[in-house]
This record gives sequence, structure tokens and C-alpha cells, in this order.
Amino acid sequence: MGNEAVASYMLRQYVVMGAIFCMLSFLESLAISKEEIYDSFGDMQEGMKHIGTQEETKAYITELLVQSLTIRNSVSSKRYISLINDAIAYMQENFDKEDMSLQMVASSVNVSPSHFSAVFKQETGQNFVDYLTDIRIAKAKELLTCTSMRTSDIGFAVGYRDPHYFSYLFKKNEGMTPSEYRKKYNKQ
Repeated sequence: MGNEAVASYMLRQYVVMGAIFCMLSFLESLAISKEEIYDSFGDMQEGMKHIGTQEETKAYITELLVQSLTIRNSVSSKRYISLINDAIAYMQENFDKEDMSLQMVASSVNVSPSHFSAVFKQETGQNFVDYLTDIRIAKAKELLTCTSMRTSDIGFAVGYRDPHYFSYLFKKNEGMTPSEYRKKYNKQ
């Protein structure tokens, strides 16, 4: 544009108004009400008073963008909390199914597997398989300490059809075999 054009107050106003309209359109596309947007940003006309210099203009546009992304992240997190809670509840109710899969859980919450995988990792900090393994191992620990079931039966009860694989995963996660865990923590 050149220094002379950027130095123009009128052009800076035009650029800021364009940024504001883009931000409003972006947030409205996320189904955020105009009232929520205006509550978050306050009086934008007041903000226009703070674009006297090029640096102030850059700072104001940056502030608008950061605020827009903050609102987007807040709304996204709220939307995903329910989805993740439903998915976790489904996993906790069905962890014993050998065929439990990311696709099965994604289907239970009506989202695509790839989207579910990304959201699940973002919201829980763990990938699906690790989270499911944690649920299964926690239940196995409970069964090891509160029942006299054979370890192979416990593995079967928590969704593992191969007792060797169950023992391998248990030791990998707990640092000891299921039998060693039982001896150490048995409550019976």
C-alpha cells in the first residue's frame, strides 16, 4: 500500500471496520448471539477512538482478533464438554466389549471418527486407545483387589480376549503383573 496510504487515518478506520465486520461474521457463523459478542467486546465505537497511530491501529486489530479467538475457544470447549462426557459415559458402560473402537464411540455421539479423535485428544489430553486402556485397567485393578477371579477371567471381563495381552498391558501401565498387583493390594 505504501507508507502514505497506511498513514491515512481514514484508511485505518476502513481497515478496522473491515476487521470488525469479519470478526462479527466469524463469530455469528459459530452461532454466537450478537448480544454475547457485544457483551464481550463492549462499545466498539469507543475502540475506534484508539486508532490514532499506526501502532495503536495494529494493537486494536490484534486485540479484536485475540478476543474473537478467545470467544471461539470458549464456545467450542463448552460444546465439546457435553460430547466428551457422553463419549466417556458410553466407554465406561461398554468398556468390556472386545470390539470397542473409536468408530463405535464416535458413532454413539454422532460425529465422524476423525473429528471425534481430534476433539477427544484436545479435551482429555489422551488419545482414545490410552483412555480406554486406563478405564479397563482401573476396572481390572478393582476386580483384582475385590474378587478372587482368575486373572485371565478378569482380562476377559474388562474387554481383553487374550490373557497374555491383558497381562502385558497391565504390566506396562502398572509396572507389575496382575498377580503381583493382587498380592500387593488384595483386600480379601
